[in-house]
Amino acid sequence: MNRLWRRLTPRTIRGQITVVIVIAVVAVVITGRGIESLRKSDYFGIEDFDVIMERASMVALLLQQADPDERPVILRWSAAATPLNLTLTDNAALKPMIAASPPAGWLETVTGWLFPPDAELPPGGRRLVIDGRPALSLPVEGETVLLVRDLPSAFNTDDFIGPLSYYVSAFVTLMLLFSIYAVRSVTAPLARISAELNRSDGVSEDTVFDERGSEEVISLARALNGMRTRIREMVDTRTRMLRSVSHDLRTPLTRLRLRTERLEDSELREMMIADIDHINALIDETLDYLRTDATGEEAERTDIASLMQTLQANFADVGFAVTYGGPDRLIGRCKPNALTRAVTNLCDNALKFGSSAAITLAPAGSMIRIDVADDGPGIAVHQRTRVLEPFFKVDSARSTGRSSSFGLGLSIVTDIVRAHGGRLEFHDNHPRGLIARILLPAL
Repeated sequence: MNRLWRRLTPRTIRGQITVVIVIAVVAVVITGRGIESLRKSDYFGIEDFDVIMERASMVALLLQQADPDERPVILRWSAAATPLNLTLTDNAALKPMIAASPPAGWLETVTGWLFPPDAELPPGGRRLVIDGRPALSLPVEGETVLLVRDLPSAFNTDDFIGPLSYYVSAFVTLMLLFSIYAVRSVTAPLARISAELNRSDGVSEDTVFDERGSEEVISLARALNGMRTRIREMVDTRTRMLRSVSHDLRTPLTRLRLRTERLEDSELREMMIADIDHINALIDETLDYLRTDATGEEAERTDIASLMQTLQANFADVGFAVTYGGPDRLIGRCKPNALTRAVTNLCDNALKFGSSAAITLAPAGSMIRIDVADDGPGIAVHQRTRVLEPFFKVDSARSTGRSSSFGLGLSIVTDIVRAHGGRLEFHDNHPRGLIARILLPAL
């Protein structure tokens, strides 16, 4: 049955919209039939203005053909046989009645103009407003007219409620069907793809977009999967190439270091060894940036507080002024190795440009906050976005004369935090320094 339904269902969005419109038309016709039956019943008390017009015109015609002495009798009989408020008067008496009556409201006037009755007035007939209520004036003989008073409001007539019910039912039906269709066939697939892109970096091995839905959605998912594969292959090729280059560079650097260590001039030897170590550090920094720890590692439930305390202890054991402030236990879902690497990079920066680093861990609503504060020169507000770019360095603002780097540390942190679905922020520390803040989604 499901297979037959899939074959009969159009695969393109255009075909599906056509089916929705056809279903909506059928639903409106069926609903209209039901509304028509209810409208004609006496339950809602809806007046048919065409019937009123027909009855009033028939009474006026009888009065025209009757002798003047017979007209009061005919009028009484007609008033008793119909629910109409009938009066014989003349145009001279009608004028002060019209002048004394308040005019009809603008909304009722517009409604009467938009939804006029089907029946036309006989020659000489007029629509009036007497005592604020709709009325009719139909000619009888000479100046004598038949006045039909207390007619129903334009809002309570079949001419208004009939078309309006169709319009409303058509609008509601179309909106309902299109909303259901849009959510199921358009919004939900796009939201699924967007959520997958937000969850990961879009190129990792576990990022495969589900190819189901309309042909357009399947084509989009297939194109994204193809792009992911191509980017993944390009990243892997670049990483393999740079690892090979790194190996090729380390071999002559090792030979160069061995030869340098044999130099008799100790001052020259130390300077050359320092330069060789600096080149090795630059190679390590580049390879660290190209590693895919954050995307390849699986997220798991972790005691982040224990992770931060271990990291602080490792720094303190080698003599660095790093402190920890926060709970003894805080469970969250993260990639432990990648998160440790990110906070380590922030601590390295803090110690590189300041004399101490303070790690603070705390829950923040639906997020987990990790702060690394230093007492260095800080980063200017207008440069805090650019420092996240690869190879960007703020040497003029944060220069201490130490060995320079490629400026990839914060880029690595940004990639790791983004792979966790979080964000990296910078804030001023007081009285001086910078606070690097990592915000991660809680469980």
